[in-house]
Amino acid sequence: MRITLIILALALWLGACAGISPDSPEGRTSAHFEAIRGDRTLTRAFLQAMPKGADLHTHLSGAVYAEAYIRWAADPELHLCYDPGTRAIAECGAHAPPMAKPDCGGATQVRMSDAATSDSCIATITDNLSMRNFRPNPLWEQRSGHDQFFSTFARFGAVSGDHKAESLAWIARNAALQNVVYVEPMMTLGWVNPATLGVTQKLKGGSDAELAAFEKALLDHGFAKQVDAGAKILNDAMAGAREQMGCAGSTPEPGCTVTLRQLGQSIRTQPPENTFAQVMLHYMIADREKLSVGVNFVAPEDYHVALRDYSLHMKIFGYFKRKYGSVGLSLHAGELWLGVTELKDLTFHIREAVEIAGVQRIGHGIDIGFEKGSEALLKRMAEDGIAVEINLSSNEQILGVAGKDHPFPTYLKAGVPVMLSTDDEGVERIDLASQYQLAAERYDLGYGVLKTLSRQSLEKSFLTGKSLWQDFRVFTLAGECSHGFDAAPCKAFTGTSDKARAQVELEKRFMAFEARW
Repeated sequence: MRITLIILALALWLGACAGISPDSPEGRTSAHFEAIRGDRTLTRAFLQAMPKGADLHTHLSGAVYAEAYIRWAADPELHLCYDPGTRAIAECGAHAPPMAKPDCGGATQVRMSDAATSDSCIATITDNLSMRNFRPNPLWEQRSGHDQFFSTFARFGAVSGDHKAESLAWIARNAALQNVVYVEPMMTLGWVNPATLGVTQKLKGGSDAELAAFEKALLDHGFAKQVDAGAKILNDAMAGAREQMGCAGSTPEPGCTVTLRQLGQSIRTQPPENTFAQVMLHYMIADREKLSVGVNFVAPEDYHVALRDYSLHMKIFGYFKRKYGSVGLSLHAGELWLGVTELKDLTFHIREAVEIAGVQRIGHGIDIGFEKGSEALLKRMAEDGIAVEINLSSNEQILGVAGKDHPFPTYLKAGVPVMLSTDDEGVERIDLASQYQLAAERYDLGYGVLKTLSRQSLEKSFLTGKSLWQDFRVFTLAGECSHGFDAAPCKAFTGTSDKARAQVELEKRFMAFEARW
């Protein structure tokens, strides 16, 4: 019995990697990875080709590289300019003269149709719309990576909002290049000011009775129209992305193989009444639309409104989570660090997301070590299967948290499900494969653990349906698929489950990948 328990513990720790034969395809692949670990070029090639289940933490607007925004903004019909004063893409002023050779370094607005033809302008705009070449510069109000990162969204907002279909296609194409099966991009599908609907009451304590009364008031004042409008934005964007990639034609692009589902992102820096309405909007859309599988909460966690209203926000999410239990809930929580805000603000955010909001996944969660009762909280997260979306580059760029300071190995050791994600790959100038490489290098992770992280990302996705795994901790197949993925019982099983179907696709890709070695 003692030996059995030890073996089981090892299997849980290593993600069912214990006992893999060196002569098996996985064993040979693992040995090959160890042989090339010292060569960053070869490990990059290996990890780019390695099947990756999902990117579960990615913001649609922040995922797109600046170069794409520059191309889209260059459409003369949009009348967009680069404004050197704000370092942003914006509507052209009354007079923005055509320029044959702009450099975007002066005080005059430059038409984006001109800027897109200038290497100097492209370089300048790209640096201001991302973290590329960032260096702190107090004279430009670029005091930190935190400030530069969050300022970029306003700088490309004039073009990103009207290019959701193009952005989704960009994400899918980029994911396909890295052998990613599934992506859950966060999108905002509407902004609602209750006062404009005639709802004038204010939120205070956040009791269920108060929240229910506010919900009813919104519904009584035509809120359903907002839901219809948001659902149309979602469905049009998804359909538009597939059309751009030719998914219904005879020669579909590789991006068509990537499954996309949306998370409704609400903004935590609004007045509480507006926040409630936006959260409600995204919950109602996700409850009725197949292409939306969950909700999330975004914007800097350290901004004063986000800090002031944090507990109220968790009550709002908890209220809707109880009402719409089938809708997935992931929340940015614990994206804080000592010095960014007061210590007291670091002691309860993850806990309240778990205990009050009823979260299924935590985004970032890097201040877990500052939480009151952190060990007990880690234990609960492990027992309840509450996953953490790990964003290594983002945490380093925004908060300076990396290496031994990062809690990624703490979560691994505690048995908390984790997965690697990008956050905002366009702003950060990264991709998902780079996060696997960082994790492998910084924390000495072997192929077996990386494979587990890949599998775990699909397991903890909000794709609907039953899992392929009877027990994902040791990767025991569901009985229907125990005799092969192409057997009739398995095909029938996966035909009713989006999640299991994606997981089978991942396993088939692993089989093909591991056959190479």
